[in-house]
Amino acid sequence: MVGILYIIIPILLILGLNTIPTIRNYIYQYLSEFLTAFGAIGLTLIDIMSDSDKIFVGDNTWEDSWGLLLIFFFIILLSAIVVSAKRNKHNLSLQEQVNQNKNLEREIELYHKEYYNLCSNNILYLFKGFFTSGNERISIYKHQGSHFTLLGRYAKNPSNNSQTTYEYKDNEGLIGKAWNEGELTINDAPKWVKNGREYKKFMRNNCNITDSRLGAIRMKSQSFYIRTLNDDNTSENPDGIIVFESISPTKISKEECRNLINDNEQAVLSLLQNMKSLTRKVQ
Repeated sequence: MVGILYIIIPILLILGLNTIPTIRNYIYQYLSEFLTAFGAIGLTLIDIMSDSDKIFVGDNTWEDSWGLLLIFFFIILLSAIVVSAKRNKHNLSLQEQVNQNKNLEREIELYHKEYYNLCSNNILYLFKGFFTSGNERISIYKHQGSHFTLLGRYAKNPSNNSQTTYEYKDNEGLIGKAWNEGELTINDAPKWVKNGREYKKFMRNNCNITDSRLGAIRMKSQSFYIRTLNDDNTSENPDGIIVFESISPTKISKEECRNLINDNEQAVLSLLQNMKSLTRKVQ
């Protein structure tokens, strides 16, 4: 067989396989390795056949052609180095982008925590008189699309003061019911005992909520006052919702909560709008 066919046949084979999409993607992914292997095999072949008088192509023998072949396979190996360098640069660029995205995510998470703490501190400042024990909590949610996102909350008891990433749908739970009715008061809910059978039954009778969601709620409150927050100066109406709740079955008074909101209405609405604006910027 004419010597040049040792080079042409592998090239034609690779070109043929390159027409198959899955194999083409594999070849492109490992192109530098293919070029390195091809160049190394070629140099090995030259070393073996460099002094041979067998025909390589036309009237030229291997001995006549080994110099040009050496240059050809050297170019192949050089190409493999270039392809590998470009791929490594691309991978490095991707890794840098991944690192930047991770840093950005951490910064956004930090901003969310700071905004949450800011809103929670304002809740304490505005409604300090409501917190007579460790059994009460106030939360403010913003309405976004078809769900609610917690902006901030405060309770004297740290175990009831934890932040949640759960987003209630606007037809879910007591919050969803109050959203549709404008205002809601619940008292004398059963105490959660063992698996909370009576508590779950009571809540299911009063709103649309699942047992699994009730089980996940840390603070099993027995009295609630929930009201939408409306700012007539904005097109987003209602803008959000505020939740007064207590583990005590008789703590919540509609009149007291109404008075607390009315006395601080402008401050609450301003807080809600500012928090919505700030959190929107870091979404």
